[in-house]
Amino acid sequence: MARVVAAFAASHAPMMLAARDIAPAAQRDRFFDGLGQAVRRVREGGAEAVVVISNEHFTNFFLGNFPQHCVGLADRHTGPAEPWLPMPHGDVPGHSALAHELTRHLLGQGFEPALSHDLHLDHGVMTVYHAVDETLRLPLVPILQNCAVAPMPALRRCHELGAALGKALAECTAVDRVAVVAAGGLSHTIGTERVGEIDTEFDRWFLDRMAANRFDDVLDMADRELEAAGNGAHEIRSWLTLAGLADRPARILAYEPVQEWITGMGVADYDLSPAWS
Repeated sequence: MARVVAAFAASHAPMMLAARDIAPAAQRDRFFDGLGQAVRRVREGGAEAVVVISNEHFTNFFLGNFPQHCVGLADRHTGPAEPWLPMPHGDVPGHSALAHELTRHLLGQGFEPALSHDLHLDHGVMTVYHAVDETLRLPLVPILQNCAVAPMPALRRCHELGAALGKALAECTAVDRVAVVAAGGLSHTIGTERVGEIDTEFDRWFLDRMAANRFDDVLDMADRELEAAGNGAHEIRSWLTLAGLADRPARILAYEPVQEWITGMGVADYDLSPAWS
């Protein structure tokens, strides 16, 4: 039975790597300090693999076929898709045995994720994965979610998926220790005249709910309400998936509205001690 030894959520703006130094030093340092605290739990916990929940940016799927959730089953992925991201490019190790076990257990709980043996990973996964392991050697199981194409999965369904994922991991035998990471959000807008807008009020409101593990006024939000915080705010689906898995208050390690990265940048960590077993 796999133990979840670390779990955290973090924003994944590509410019956090590609244009790190354009952000004000104080904001940059506070964000990366929070991210560093979360990453240390992964390393200190001895995670043998990491599950990264993030959104699909039209890197693998387009309108001809766009699944709501997709698990990467391969022993090898490729990334990052963006050639300008300053990190090694090429093969990224997967963990096929863990991915297959997870998928079977999710199917047994009434979830039917799509499957892929050929995922190309973009900044959505790779920025935060790179923070966890700059060598890109830690085996990775990506779970991609639809946060871009209507109709999207309900926020409540993503939270339920997280609870199912936690139960699935508890049944897995492919590894003893695993980390789970959500990457995406918070408020931001891409591809419209609202680019650069950051809704700090929404971000703080949502982080307050993460800190209290109280989502009564979040899970039934309509997408049109959520989009008031920007079309990128749909990516809180990954955070809610992780919240469903952890089912306890989060510790907010950082929040910075970084205009230069056009994103509300947050980090939320879960103390899972005693670790699940």
